[in-house]
Amino acid sequence: MRSGTSTTDLARGLPLGDLLALGTQLRADITPEALLQEVAEAIYSVLGYPQVYIRLRHADTDELEAVAFAGVPAELVAQLRANPTAPAFYQALLQPRYRYSESYLIPASRRVERDLQQPGPARRQRKRDVLLVPLRGRGERLAGAIYVEPPLDGHALDLSNVQILEAIARQAALALENARLAARSARLLSKEQLLAELGRDVSNTLDLDTILTRTVERLEVAFQGGAITLLNDQGELEIVATVGEIDDAARRVRLKVGEGICGWVVERGIPFLSNDTTTETRVQPAAHDIGTNRQIRSYIAVPLRTGGRVLGSLSVESDQPNAFTYEDVDLLEAVAAQIGGPIASTRLYQEAQRLAEQVKRRNEHLTVLNAVARIAVSTLDLERMLTSVIVQIQQGFGYGHAELYLADDDTQTLVLAAQAGTFRPSEIGYGIPVTRGLLGKAYRTGATVRVDDVLADPDYVAETPRETRSQLCVPIVAGARVLAVLNLESRQLAAFTAAGVGVLETAADVLASAIENARLYQRAQEAAVLEERSRLARDLHDSISQQLFSMTLTAQAARVQLDKNPARTAAQLERLQETAAAALAEMRALIFQLRPPALSAQGLVGALQQHVAALGRREGLSMSFEIHGEERYARGAEQAIYRIAQEALNNVVKHAGACRVIITLDFQPDRVALRVADDGAGFDLGLLQPEQGRHLGLTSMRERAAELGGMLDLRSRPGHGTEVLLTVPRNSDTIARSSAAVL
Repeated sequence: MRSGTSTTDLARGLPLGDLLALGTQLRADITPEALLQEVAEAIYSVLGYPQVYIRLRHADTDELEAVAFAGVPAELVAQLRANPTAPAFYQALLQPRYRYSESYLIPASRRVERDLQQPGPARRQRKRDVLLVPLRGRGERLAGAIYVEPPLDGHALDLSNVQILEAIARQAALALENARLAARSARLLSKEQLLAELGRDVSNTLDLDTILTRTVERLEVAFQGGAITLLNDQGELEIVATVGEIDDAARRVRLKVGEGICGWVVERGIPFLSNDTTTETRVQPAAHDIGTNRQIRSYIAVPLRTGGRVLGSLSVESDQPNAFTYEDVDLLEAVAAQIGGPIASTRLYQEAQRLAEQVKRRNEHLTVLNAVARIAVSTLDLERMLTSVIVQIQQGFGYGHAELYLADDDTQTLVLAAQAGTFRPSEIGYGIPVTRGLLGKAYRTGATVRVDDVLADPDYVAETPRETRSQLCVPIVAGARVLAVLNLESRQLAAFTAAGVGVLETAADVLASAIENARLYQRAQEAAVLEERSRLARDLHDSISQQLFSMTLTAQAARVQLDKNPARTAAQLERLQETAAAALAEMRALIFQLRPPALSAQGLVGALQQHVAALGRREGLSMSFEIHGEERYARGAEQAIYRIAQEALNNVVKHAGACRVIITLDFQPDRVALRVADDGAGFDLGLLQPEQGRHLGLTSMRERAAELGGMLDLRSRPGHGTEVLLTVPRNSDTIARSSAAVL
């Protein structure tokens, strides 16, 4: 204390006027550190102590941390800040023998604060005592301590001066409590406001990103950094939102349950607090969890849960030690409780939306598949069928472009047969070698080729300038043979999903059968045309060509007899006229067989009636035509039945020598029967040679019957005429297939 200064004068000279009112006049709206700094400076400047510093008790560790200084050199301030006093060491000083009033005078021999003694010869020669004045608030709870070095004259240690210092300490302790209460009240109010605002933010949305964004915005006000992690479908924790910046590598980190701090919290379902991660032994450091490059010293993580189920974790971090208290843990748990339910509801909603979208897409895909199947069986015209199918696939799936290439095994090329879409079209018939591009790869391997980014695939070859970014090539396989390749292209990256690929592979299976059937039909058509042409050639050879040859011989003979025997010439000319007329009639009959207009105009019964009547008039035969049942039962088989009846009647005219012919048509719901019987010469079936069977048209009749799934029976005996019996079952598939193959 300065010389000549009384206690009263000292009181009047204190800051803010009245020493005893110091506690009430110190502001409660500042931090405890700032408040104690004012106290230290007041003691130093007014009471004249050469060195003053104040330690504050840490709420969690109970250590006394140096927070306020006056008259202490800067290098010692740094040392004091870095070395808190442990509770055991501090309590050892508070012994009755050191008691002085309500304070404690610690002798220099205890060297309680060696760092206060500045280096130098004088300091080393004389060690100083230290006066320790406890800061006790309500209930005598220790809040900290004031450390002062008395002046050399020793007057400052008078009881009255120590009591003034103790009064300052009491008022400072009360002000400190008030400041802490005010800060706690402010924190509680801030917490309530945060939770209320967050509750409003997350209660009116089912969008997960919105919930996470609002949560992060609220936490960024109070915390330096942190993260929200959620369990994914694989049961791993992944970062979905961060407080503060985080690098891309950290975002890709996946933690198993039990791994790292967040995994530890999720596994146990309890909060985690560490104010020094460098000494943490329970789990790995927090930095591993959020992947930050910062040096993290303090870390809190709490579980996110709903209905007893842990969804993930909420964590915050700081690069300073002792940055958090259990109040911060309470706040994070309250935030976690606030957002846990909405996050779970949002994820359930998103899953329901995803499943609904999957079902919708699946139904759309099945609709396309059904349409493809209907088109595939609706026609045997390959070009028409493929064009319709490609249009359906392109429009149904919404891909930019769709194509179908048929494999040409002879030239080893894939030939464009159909296309649809918005890309630049290629020319139909354009060929691609099977060794080239993604199409060739699908053909060679017989497996689907899906490329999410064609620009990154070395096998991709742009056949025409297009905007293609992803491509799908599906081989169409029958047995072990690739018939075609379905090619799909999109402007989007990774446009083809596994579900869509599965549906398209099923469509490819349907198309394989359709292409095979169409090609079989085409070959059957070609075979039927060849057979019909061969039959007509034989008929022309057996009838008209012979008649024309006979006419040539008759004309030559008439020319020779023209001058020698006019009467004989006239007879030969008359015979020539008859032969020509017969040839003309035969030619008309053949033309009629090629394209009988009555069949399409009048139906099977009408066409046969017309043919039978004309044949009877021309050949002078007695013809009887009997009909039983409804003609509609022969629908689809009319042309084949007509051809068989026509062939049987031709045989009657050519070979039977009959006078009477009976034709019977019997239409039944399960079958159609045709009977052609004559009273001609007949023959021995056992003596019928194969070449005779061909000559009689039996081979073609039996083939036509087989195409209908029916049977042809021939009955004959010498002198008892001949009977041809045809039975066709009512099998719509067989009739439709065979009738389409008949000319």
